[in-house]
Amino acid sequence: MAKTVIEFSDQERMRIEAILMDNDKEEALRFLKEVIRPKVRSKGSTELDSGKSTGIMT
Repeated sequence: MAKTVIEFSDQERMRIEAILMDNDKEEALRFLKEVIRPKVRSKGSTELDSGKSTGIMT
């Protein structure tokens, strides 16, 4: 699997810090869906296809 570098704006970095300070699980998931997933997909990754398994057992 290739490595992917994701850049965050100042606003996104502040949002990450707030999520961590508040230990806000719902906001963390929202951030993953709204910010990180689109950035990863824009880099050309198909690894996050909703039809594929991540291989992570929960």
